[in-house]
Amino acid sequence: MSSLLLLNSAAEELKVQPMPKIKRQNNFFQWLASILFPINRPTTTTTPSSTTTRSTTLAATTTRTTTTTVSLEDRECLSCRCGLINTLRKIVGGHVTRRHQYPWMVAVLFFDRFYCAGSLISDRYVLTAAHCVEGVPPELITLRFLEHNRSDSDALVVERRAIKVKPHELYNPRSFNNDIALITLDEPVSFEGRIRPICMPETSGDFDGEPAIVAGWGARREGGFATDTLQEGDVIVLSQEDCRNSSLSSYKPGQITDNMLCAGYVGDVAKDACSGDSGGPLHVLLDEQPGQYQLAGIVSWGEGCARPNAPGVYTRVNRYLRWIAANTAHACMCMPLAEEDY
Repeated sequence: MSSLLLLNSAAEELKVQPMPKIKRQNNFFQWLASILFPINRPTTTTTPSSTTTRSTTLAATTTRTTTTTVSLEDRECLSCRCGLINTLRKIVGGHVTRRHQYPWMVAVLFFDRFYCAGSLISDRYVLTAAHCVEGVPPELITLRFLEHNRSDSDALVVERRAIKVKPHELYNPRSFNNDIALITLDEPVSFEGRIRPICMPETSGDFDGEPAIVAGWGARREGGFATDTLQEGDVIVLSQEDCRNSSLSSYKPGQITDNMLCAGYVGDVAKDACSGDSGGPLHVLLDEQPGQYQLAGIVSWGEGCARPNAPGVYTRVNRYLRWIAANTAHACMCMPLAEEDY
């Protein structure tokens, strides 16, 4: 079974230690940004719109254009539902997804090169792993929506720039605890087309034993290269007890914190996330509704890719719902149910 986690294939040398996904020097990135972007890009807080008034006289016709601005706080949010995939047909086991099947998937690019993945959670914010963006100036980050085949993009692809990155304040790059971050878009995306955000997870859900789907452009085997087309794979969410059990898992109990969850298979079945999937989503069905998903986890770290008794480790998103809400101001959200059901 092909694999879908880490952005550092050299880390396969480590047996038990959490493996870093990205090797980088933060000071180098800041120095590079200061040369390429000596002036910080201003934060966009208004959306301009134009209205045209035409007046006609016997002598001539004149056109006067006036520009008005609508602040992000005052703009009208459309009614929409989150977590709905664009097709109910699903190809499992690490195979290619159908085009735009997961409309919240985001390709995170650094210097216009694929770097990590993320999930759209509102019209202005993308959720990803802290290790993907820590120390990276937002000026260097591009986000692409409705990307399916990175080598053959279609006309529906929507591109945005990042104006702010916010890794969790307590993110620990050694243990990967609190491996979560928000990216603010320079301009909201529209939900009138195919783009749609994923639902936030249920507050009290532990997801133990539930089937889940991990998706991304990561390598299909350990040490391999990122794939061009978006892949998906079926995994099972393991209980904390099983993931911390040294007789079932290769991880030590102290490595798996309450802010993490494990997904994969205990034993020899090879299903996992892999290099290039970092920051991407782990989906679980919302209230067992076919075709509607919630964001249970964020691809974070693991011991290699699809190694026996080494499931992938994900950031447990419902541990951060208050943090997310506090840092996603002036965003249009989609609801899990239709408006009339509230």
